[in-house]
Amino acid sequence: MIRISLRALAAVGVSALASRAMGAQQGRDEATFVWSRQMASGATLTITNGDGPITVREASGDVVQVRAVKDPRSRASIRDVAFDIRETGSNVEICTLYDQQTSCRDRSRGRDTRVRVEYTVSVPRSLRVRALTGNGEITIERAGADVTASTGNGAIRIGETAGRVNVSTGNGDIQVDGANGPVSASTGTGRVSVLTSRGAVNANTGTGDIDVRVKGKPIDGDMRFISGSGSIRVTLPSDFNGRVDATSGNGTLRSEFEISVVGRLSAQHVRGTIGRGGPLIRMSTGSGTIELRKG
Repeated sequence: MIRISLRALAAVGVSALASRAMGAQQGRDEATFVWSRQMASGATLTITNGDGPITVREASGDVVQVRAVKDPRSRASIRDVAFDIRETGSNVEICTLYDQQTSCRDRSRGRDTRVRVEYTVSVPRSLRVRALTGNGEITIERAGADVTASTGNGAIRIGETAGRVNVSTGNGDIQVDGANGPVSASTGTGRVSVLTSRGAVNANTGTGDIDVRVKGKPIDGDMRFISGSGSIRVTLPSDFNGRVDATSGNGTLRSEFEISVVGRLSAQHVRGTIGRGGPLIRMSTGSGTIELRKG
């Protein structure tokens, strides 16, 4: 008879769970890495890359498919890069490993980014998507209930989405076209363009124009649009009710809405109420025109 203590069984269980969470390096000897699986509706798929673009599209079925192509430069080798897959509950993270990194959480080793990796991902629209890269463009088309995208350097383009959108880039234009929920967009240098059917929008750029159009209501919450140097144009439903606080350091303020001005009227600063009042729209630019338009 073989006897195993409960303590030993518990240790085995913990070890198995840890192994599943940590995952294992994959694809080191492959020029192209491919992964696919069904994921539960509402789960989050995260793609984390160091250098290279990420493209996400809507899947034709209910299976997630990830394809990562390595592009070695200089004296680099495809073996300089591997991939880690981490599962936490129903969520999955796939990340690029560089040098001697052993997992997605290993930040103690330097990254050798001489190997550029290009991700192409297909996901069902019921999934949440997070796409993160240190350098490269991010494109997400008709995919994701909620979408998060971040790049240190590169443009971001988001197509039709069903939920919340949160995007940021250190340098590059941002285009969000066809959102159906709240949008937050930030770039250090570049233009921000947002079209959403409903939901509040917040947009920020260090230098560049902001062009936002909200097609319908309700607009839940205040909105803020800030440009260090650029014009701001916001188009709202013609029956919009809210409050306005707009400032331009060196520019003009124009509005197709009738604004009941509060306080002193100034060519560079307007504070007032549209209709019955409601959410606050705060707009500020160091140099540029501010426009409020009726949609």
